[in-house]
Amino acid sequence: MKVSIKISLGQFKLEKTEIIRSRAAADILKRSLLILSLFILMQPLGAQGIHKVEFPAIFNKWLEEEVVYIITPKERDVFLQLETDDERTLFIEAFWKQRDPSPGSPENEFKTQHYRRIAYSNSRFGFGSTRPGWKTDRGRMYIILGEPMQMENYSSQRELRDTEIWFYQDMTNYSLNQAFYLVFIRKDMASDFKLYSPAHDGPHAFFVQSLMADPADYATAYEKLREINPAIAEVSLSLIPGEGPNVAGSASLASDILLKNITLVPRKMVKDLYAEKLLKYKGLVDVEYSVNYIDSDYLVQAIRDESGVFIINYLVEPERLSIGRYEANYYTHFILNVMITDQEDKTVYQFEREYSFAFDKEKVDSMVRTAIQLNDMFPLVPGEYKFSLILRNTVSKEFSSFEETLNIPNEFRTPTMSPLLLCYNTQTLNDKDVSSRPFQIDKVLLFTQPANTFTISDTFKVFFQLYGLTESLIETGKISFQIMKGEQTVKSLDREMKDIGKSYNVLQEISLIGIPSDYYILRVTLQDQSGIELAAKSKEFALSPVPGITRPLVKTISLPKENNAITYYRLGTQLSNQGRYEMAAIQFEKARQKKPDKMEFAVGLAKTYLIMNKYENIPLILVPFLQVEKASYEVYYLLGKAAQYCNDYKKAIGYFQEAVSHFGLSPTLLNSLGECQFRLKHYPEAEKAWKKSLELNADQPQIRKLLEAIKKDYPHPF
Repeated sequence: MKVSIKISLGQFKLEKTEIIRSRAAADILKRSLLILSLFILMQPLGAQGIHKVEFPAIFNKWLEEEVVYIITPKERDVFLQLETDDERTLFIEAFWKQRDPSPGSPENEFKTQHYRRIAYSNSRFGFGSTRPGWKTDRGRMYIILGEPMQMENYSSQRELRDTEIWFYQDMTNYSLNQAFYLVFIRKDMASDFKLYSPAHDGPHAFFVQSLMADPADYATAYEKLREINPAIAEVSLSLIPGEGPNVAGSASLASDILLKNITLVPRKMVKDLYAEKLLKYKGLVDVEYSVNYIDSDYLVQAIRDESGVFIINYLVEPERLSIGRYEANYYTHFILNVMITDQEDKTVYQFEREYSFAFDKEKVDSMVRTAIQLNDMFPLVPGEYKFSLILRNTVSKEFSSFEETLNIPNEFRTPTMSPLLLCYNTQTLNDKDVSSRPFQIDKVLLFTQPANTFTISDTFKVFFQLYGLTESLIETGKISFQIMKGEQTVKSLDREMKDIGKSYNVLQEISLIGIPSDYYILRVTLQDQSGIELAAKSKEFALSPVPGITRPLVKTISLPKENNAITYYRLGTQLSNQGRYEMAAIQFEKARQKKPDKMEFAVGLAKTYLIMNKYENIPLILVPFLQVEKASYEVYYLLGKAAQYCNDYKKAIGYFQEAVSHFGLSPTLLNSLGECQFRLKHYPEAEKAWKKSLELNADQPQIRKLLEAIKKDYPHPF
């Protein structure tokens, strides 16, 4: 019986035929399929299916020679999408920074070591070869794994081909065996050493001349090899010490799995998400940040407040904390940018937050084991959105980012349960504390982490909200809590809905004592009086055997409640950005009624009235702020536009000139001044204003047309 496998992969072709005499066809087929998998995976990483991109030789050399064995498929794909040499240079800088074992030191030890490996491979393995050393099998393994603990060479044996055996140990951090061999065979003096595969090549590959008609008869070849060279025989059937040959003498499939895993080592050296982020944010973050991406854990939870408004509570934990020092003071500073966009990618809301930290020497030493968690919140009107966050550390010039989809419902027609929030701690606030904080429910502050890891001696609390409940369900329904391990219920408890009452906030304490360390799922269900599930949510969590878990240093921005004025203002801003001006005006008016002396709230309402053509309302809102020592630019400008659109051009000119005297010239102000002067037939003044506007911004074709109209005996151009 004969089994043939032929595979074509781009420019690579694999053809293997096995003559089945001494073992079952299934075994040969199984081994051949494993060899195929190994063959594909052992091609240079990222080389499969990549189109040819032309760029300068220096970048081509870097990609196809210098890092060809260590670049991940994602990194290679991103590099090929870059459009300029500056972008490629930045990417290369980021590539090495992501692999730097000690980012604070002046030298990148990984990069230095890598180029030393290339140089050694070229000098050691390129000698006598038709190819440079880095292209040989030995060069590839040396560049990926580094110098072996032992390197034995067996040559000048009449019956055997030249052989090298390398020994490695203690590389389990890359998911490799504790100890293993690599074997290389040279067919003749004109050939390079080739990496040996026990399953693919078999013991007969060591002999100068074939010993038998059946190359699959590994047992006979092994016994003969043991007579000639026991050391080579030991690695001919397995590259893993102690595994040894089995009774039938077949080769070790585990060895070929090892060879496959070696090709995956570069993927385990780095989290290549940074490459994707660099490509995505290359135009949105400063160059000095773009090469320093770090990962972060994050959590986003929409929580409805007592007024029915959904508040987006979110947190972010950078995986690394970089701290600056000035004399005896230690510090760091974060800038956080958030953008909310709708399904058409239109910006609905955006803002910036800043977080500053100062530490003494003792605190800095403890921060080595402590994460930093940044918390914030904001209200959001109903709709479907994309939440995008960029976090920058201004001290280290590092950045992080994440995106999340948000769906804020407008109403609930059926019983609904919010996502579960697992809390490692809670804090009851003092009645005198009138501040509003992220993850605050009434007077209880919730502390949580995205990883949801607890100890076997912990008691956690699970928080969620219920919406769309009927009176009957509140009276007769129940909530069931189950801790699950697979299909098995480890712990369960029930809570009657009538004990919760009409409150839509549920905070349940659950003890974890007595539950062994492992991974679990908490499942919570809302049931009617017949036990029918009406809503359900689940959350994974882990129990650690470690007696205590170091929790993060939480930094939050608290806000005075101000009778919800700031919430109304932010909702008004979002509605205005969506073009929903009638609803926006309602929210702005609520904010202004709560805080009538807040200029920002009055300006928001006035802008909306200007868009809605309600010009007569604007003076009533903004004139009182003219008595303020520092009325804003928007106050003068909006009053001027309202007067202009009411045809009171003299008053409008007065407001515009006040804006100029306080805040200087701008094309917008000069254009409005010119238009009012023209309406009053003050043509020289109009011409002067528009000419000055063009000096500040020459790209204004409409203003040029107005000036041309003035020159033709001042006709009415409007």
